[in-house]
Amino acid sequence: MFTDSEGRLRPAWAFVVSAMLAGAAFVVTGYLAAAVAGEHVLWFEVIFRPLLVLSLLTGFSWLLTIADHVESHRIAAQGLPFSAGWADQFCLGSVIGTLLVVTGVIPIAILGRLTFHTTFSAHSLARAALVVLVVVTGALAEELMFRGYPFQRLVEAIGAAGAILVFSVLFGLVHLLNPGASIWGLINTIVIGVFLAIAYLRTRALWFPWGFHFAWNLTLGLILGLPVSGFRVFNVIVHGTTSGPKWLTGGGYGLEAAAPGAFAIAMGLLIVGLASLKPLALPLEMTEECNELQPHVSDSSN
Repeated sequence: MFTDSEGRLRPAWAFVVSAMLAGAAFVVTGYLAAAVAGEHVLWFEVIFRPLLVLSLLTGFSWLLTIADHVESHRIAAQGLPFSAGWADQFCLGSVIGTLLVVTGVIPIAILGRLTFHTTFSAHSLARAALVVLVVVTGALAEELMFRGYPFQRLVEAIGAAGAILVFSVLFGLVHLLNPGASIWGLINTIVIGVFLAIAYLRTRALWFPWGFHFAWNLTLGLILGLPVSGFRVFNVIVHGTTSGPKWLTGGGYGLEAAAPGAFAIAMGLLIVGLASLKPLALPLEMTEECNELQPHVSDSSN
């Protein structure tokens, strides 16, 4: 019932166990970070995000060992192979993420009002460096949770379409806990989840979605000083303010709950569907069993 003929945990059960592990890692690391950081929000993020990444990588590596009998290259098996082209995919995702944020913000500046207030000091620059750390590790943590091992096992269990639907809805629902969350923010965030899942399936790696996720949040929060899914903790040098109807600005949630944000996300879906993206090769030393753990994309999606 729980294992196949070769003693491996069946994909559906591997998904359940890994989802529970991810939830436990989120709660435990959150409590630890809160205990250390106290009321300091940025320091909480500085502790929480990297610690969550470490916990997820460790926990999923353990599952790959005991549940899937993968004895080597366990980080690569989670979607992070250092194969030829990994840096190109990360950079491509970053460029697209940056361009789509700009695409979404321009209509707000034209049809509404967009103003900026900047603060440059040694203190703000030091905080900016911490924000970069938080953004890069926070993006990786979310990719590991929503497009990493649990998603990969669910793809095996119920197919790509079902797994995309489940994890994209979960991705959106989790963001309902954020400040200023709304139904439009939920819908847009679900579609972003679809985009990131397709990007993973087309490349069989997390580099492209991680790069996109990182650049989207960094551009929106640190460079433009606007809310990132309702949070302003990243606005340490630039503080942007928008005014106009809520459909245009997204209100307190920001671009991801606005019509221009929906247009930018739709453009992202078009790009990821048409772009020449190729699966990264796995390390040669990895066994056939580990190869089989990576979800494959049908020819129709290439």
